[in-house]
Amino acid sequence: MKNLLVWSCTAAALLCLACADQEHTGVSGVGTLEAREVLISSKSAGTVLRLPVREGDVVTVGQPVAVIDSEKVFLQKQQLLAGLEELRYTTVNAQRGVQLAQDQLDHVGKKFERIRSLWQDSSATLQQYEDIETAHKAAVTQHANARTTLDALRAKKAQLDAQLLLVNSQLADGRITAAIDGTVLETYVEQGEIVRPTGAIVKLADLQHMWIKIYLNEGDLGRIRIGQLADLQIASRPDQLFPGRVTWISPKAEFTPKNVQTREARSDLVYAVKIAVENPDGVLKIGMPADVYLR
Repeated sequence: MKNLLVWSCTAAALLCLACADQEHTGVSGVGTLEAREVLISSKSAGTVLRLPVREGDVVTVGQPVAVIDSEKVFLQKQQLLAGLEELRYTTVNAQRGVQLAQDQLDHVGKKFERIRSLWQDSSATLQQYEDIETAHKAAVTQHANARTTLDALRAKKAQLDAQLLLVNSQLADGRITAAIDGTVLETYVEQGEIVRPTGAIVKLADLQHMWIKIYLNEGDLGRIRIGQLADLQIASRPDQLFPGRVTWISPKAEFTPKNVQTREARSDLVYAVKIAVENPDGVLKIGMPADVYLR
């Protein structure tokens, strides 16, 4: 019974392959599987505090893949926040000082105008006029000084705000996250290692959505189109076909790349064709050679 079941499964697989062969156009090619690869780098210098991923781990966008030491930057942020809080109280007092100086200037200014008018009419003495003039000048100077102090505090706040923005950016840079959904192909650092800005941390690849590039001569080019279906076959699964779809056809001819084996002479001009293939089970691997049959 067991042998019969095995024979039945094999026969069914061969029948499926035979049916698929009947659907193929006769256009075929060979190539190696590729996937989108993304190198994740550090944006700042520091020591690797944590490396929570290993090669082969599956990650999602935004998931932490490394944490760079940011203790010094964190302390700097705390100092900036304390400075901003102190500056807030100082600024409130300076605003009150400006208001008081303005009130004093308004009061002395009215008195100055009144006594000056009286002095011009000889109804006030020269001493009275000189005294109020001196008081008015003092009020003007006091108000100007109060405004200068307030403006300086506001400029200081703007400076501290800019520094805080930079520090927050540096803190964010210390938390290295995945830029894509994918699989960790390689890790380039170890916990405790010192990294430099732009230093490589990990390499990710989207192994769920792969592609293969084949090269066809001009005679076969007229028999394919964007969106056309294709089947891929790999040596480790000779009885299984992986469905694909043509997503790109090169607009210009080129000489066959030296790393590609074709049935034609290498000097022939060919056109690159890209076929996308889904890989939900992870059977297909980067660099794996495959035969492609266009339907």
